[in-house]
Amino acid sequence: MTGRALGMLAVLTVATQLGGCATTPPPESAKLDGGPRSVILHHPASGETASVTYWRPGDGYDPAAMRQVSVLFRDRRSDEVIPVDPALIDMLAELRQRVGALPESPIRITSGYRSGATNASLARTNPNVAENSYHMRGQAADFSIAGIPPSRLAEEAAAMQRGGYAMYAHTGHVHVDTGPFRTWTPKTGEPRAPQILEAQARARARAQALVLAQKATGTKGRVQVADAAAKPGKPPAKPAKAPPKSAARAPSPDLSRVRVALAQVKEMPVQKAAKR
Repeated sequence: MTGRALGMLAVLTVATQLGGCATTPPPESAKLDGGPRSVILHHPASGETASVTYWRPGDGYDPAAMRQVSVLFRDRRSDEVIPVDPALIDMLAELRQRVGALPESPIRITSGYRSGATNASLARTNPNVAENSYHMRGQAADFSIAGIPPSRLAEEAAAMQRGGYAMYAHTGHVHVDTGPFRTWTPKTGEPRAPQILEAQARARARAQALVLAQKATGTKGRVQVADAAAKPGKPPAKPAKAPPKSAARAPSPDLSRVRVALAQVKEMPVQKAAKR
């Protein structure tokens, strides 16, 4: 048996001891009829399905069935498994019943339990992920039911007033949890792409480097860059000042005329200065 399998077995042993004890389901969950309670849970990404009768009259919550539920709800990145709150499964079963879906209709779980590391990773790229999510406690599910509009599921979750709920129209799923009764408006748009976040980080780094360079050189708006070929320790030569735009360029002298004029000056007689 591999180390990973042994780790899974150890976690499942804890789940056996705690199965059905995550939270005591509130009296409202008795709105489900008094017969056995069954659900079919399906994970669309992996194709995994758990079909269980998780509660029976007189026996209560079945630990073996709840272990199967916990395994399907596991963190898909780390394979961590923790007990799922039985009241959450009651919420899902009652919502399926309230919207008129057949008992054999699979409840598609797109996100169940999340470890702290997984939740933190998702929160960095998805503005809709809460830092202290109930997903980290096994008390939340993102789900959908084929043929049932998400708005209908959210409407019934609101009417139940059993815990938190929200509809995510851009992905077509509904979030429910066994926390306090509340709702919120998801941030619009798709999760931020990692490449966009990386581009923003590079832009911030360039801007910060520019500010530091300006402070070091005492310039504003531009940075003077030394000639790469200059010797170390030798300051770059100051650029020559450009002539004013208004100054007219002097014409080049005619050297032949200059020589003739000099010759004439030499041949002229010297005149004595007049007395005053």
